Amino acid sequence: MQILNLEKGLFFQMGKGQNWRVVHPDMGAKQITLNHGFHAPGQEFTQHTHDNTEDLIVSLEGGGSMRQGHIYTPFKAGDALFVPANEVHGTKNTTDKIARVMSFQSPPDMALYRGERDVKEIPKPVMGHVSGIQIITMDKAGPVFGKPGDWRNVVSNAKGAKHLSLDYIKLNSGDEFDHEPIHKEGIYVLIVGIAEVSTDKEFLNLKSKDVIFLNPDDTFHLKNVGAGPAKLVHCWAI
Repeated sequence: MQILNLEKGLFFQMGKGQNWRVVHPDMGAKQITLNHGFHAPGQEFTQHTHDNTEDLIVSLEGGGSMRQGHIYTPFKAGDALFVPANEVHGTKNTTDKIARVMSFQSPPDMALYRGERDVKEIPKPVMGHVSGIQIITMDKAGPVFGKPGDWRNVVSNAKGAKHLSLDYIKLNSGDEFDHEPIHKEGIYVLIVGIAEVSTDKEFLNLKSKDVIFLNPDDTFHLKNVGAGPAKLVHCWAI
């Protein structure tokens, strides 16, 4: 298990915004990646495709539009955008405020970090193609019963994903849970609040924008130790 932070990644070029890789193969990840980006009004994350990789974008602040060719589909903060493999996609900040997003991919696409997706010849959707992209408001996704607080399953294989699953979690003050080990890599991101994480070896304090990267079979206990709600996303390879 590693504790990371959204704002302490490695820069990579893609369009005109600022983008960082936080979880990636160069730091040990094999099954999943996490990126973080800021985009000023009008800036665009270049349209591209991933050959075999699913992409899952979470809008943290501001908003914008998913672009596919000349078609723009708006999204807002709190939305998750699921992109199947081989789907043409890009994001553009079509608002008048700074937009902040993070994105997960599985399996990792190293061509993105090498700059091979940031090209002048932008791919276009095939005529007649029906987009497979889903835009989901996370706190209105299907509830997961028997969990503390408000727990929502946003993306999973039951909803058509082949490589990624995502849960949105809202914990009230004092709520806690044990992460049950799975045989895949996973990532938690604390979006809002403060929390305490404990393992059989250590206690750690988490603040907003902190990231937990889990190797297969890692486990931990997390408690919301703030006076207000804590909001997290949990994304893992499937």
